[in-house]
Amino acid sequence: MRNLIKIASIGALAVALTACGKNKTSTNTPDGGGGGGGGGGGPSGPAPAEASKEAKNDFAAAVKTYNAAKSDGKISGDECERVAGAFQKVYKTHGVQMALAQFNSGVVYEECGQSDKAEGIYAQLISQAPKFDLAYNNLGVIYWKKGQESKALDMFKKGVEANKLSARAARNNVAGLLRNQYASNTDVNAFNEAEKSIQGVLALDSGNQAAYENLARIYYDRGHSKDKSYLVLANLVVTQGVRVLKTESRESADLYNIQGLLLLERQDQVNALKAFKEAVRVEANHVEANLNIGFISIRFRDYATAEKAFEIALKDSRQAKNTEAHLALGVAQRGLRKFKEAEASYNKALKLNASDPRPIYNLGVLYQDHISTQDTVDTAQNEKLINVAKGHYNKFIETVKSDKKWSQQVLLAKDRIATIDETIAFNRVSEEMMKKAKELEAIAKKQEEEERKRLLDLEKQAEAAEAAGSAPAPSAPPAGGAAAPK
Repeated sequence: MRNLIKIASIGALAVALTACGKNKTSTNTPDGGGGGGGGGGGPSGPAPAEASKEAKNDFAAAVKTYNAAKSDGKISGDECERVAGAFQKVYKTHGVQMALAQFNSGVVYEECGQSDKAEGIYAQLISQAPKFDLAYNNLGVIYWKKGQESKALDMFKKGVEANKLSARAARNNVAGLLRNQYASNTDVNAFNEAEKSIQGVLALDSGNQAAYENLARIYYDRGHSKDKSYLVLANLVVTQGVRVLKTESRESADLYNIQGLLLLERQDQVNALKAFKEAVRVEANHVEANLNIGFISIRFRDYATAEKAFEIALKDSRQAKNTEAHLALGVAQRGLRKFKEAEASYNKALKLNASDPRPIYNLGVLYQDHISTQDTVDTAQNEKLINVAKGHYNKFIETVKSDKKWSQQVLLAKDRIATIDETIAFNRVSEEMMKKAKELEAIAKKQEEEERKRLLDLEKQAEAAEAAGSAPAPSAPPAGGAAAPK
């Protein structure tokens, strides 16, 4: 989790700009969330004792400008320059005592999507106010988002050094980066440094949400990959974090998500699913929780829930190349009989990784078991569709070649090809039998007609004979010319 300090206000003022809304995805990605001075409890900044009354009044006026521009929910267009300029004017007028104002101008540019301008402001502020930790933190987050993790870590550590008693966001970000390093190579030194950094945050702020999230996650990672005893520690941190946050009417989607992961370690999928759903209740677009909901829902054949969860997760740009998610989405759509959508999802997965044979195999199954078996498909269409499936299976076999990893699936693919060939051969036999049956039917019909005609003829003859036998017989002439009696 990358903790980005957003609009900050001087603690001595009655104004606290709450522009630090959550946008978290998981504990290993950057995000907004901390408060001023390294965060934790809401946006606030160090209150420089040397700040004059006039400086504070000018800062308050800049804050009002920001609030007015943000009244419709966002800052855009000309508002960006105007609001950032208002904060920059305060800094230019009053100098380093108003470093917070210059920092806020950088935050405004970030809100407007102009991170290049923000980067320049933070870098300049670091050189002019080297003890101002917030600038180090936000500059580090920019580097992190660019994939420059070494530079980001250096900035976060410098932020901690600049303000050891308060730089909580920077400390959390140190932990987040080191957790990533540990997750990728199980470097114990990275783990120890991350753990120490998080404990430092909790020593300063026992209610720091990001610290609980980071600590629970790094314990889970170690327990999942190497030492199971750390799963117990992760569970304790989750329980404690949820309890502490609850006393302040706060909740953490990350902690619920990790709770779900811990339940999966115990093969408790039902309660794990409940925990993941709690995570998305708190944060509807929580990427990792939605992915977990999707995968479990597929196992339960709840394809509608799975589809929705995957679609939410894949809206996150960092998941655009997640082959597993696209494949799983295809399975969910196939289960919902959304065959065109399923095919598109499989093809997307294949496009992302042409060497992955699974989308090819799934395309074969889609055509053979689902598209070709629809009620509206006749025999000719069926053959055409299962031949498409056969092509996918052959491509699958060619892709995996002699890779023993896929040996079982190759056998299944060959078996499916044999089934397709048998189906087509059976269709040929059936067609020949149907042809012969029609020929026999025609012969039988002809014979029946001939027999019927013969019987009708006989009937007519019989009727004619009967008619002839019932008429009066004619008188016979006298024999031998004898004279008729008188």
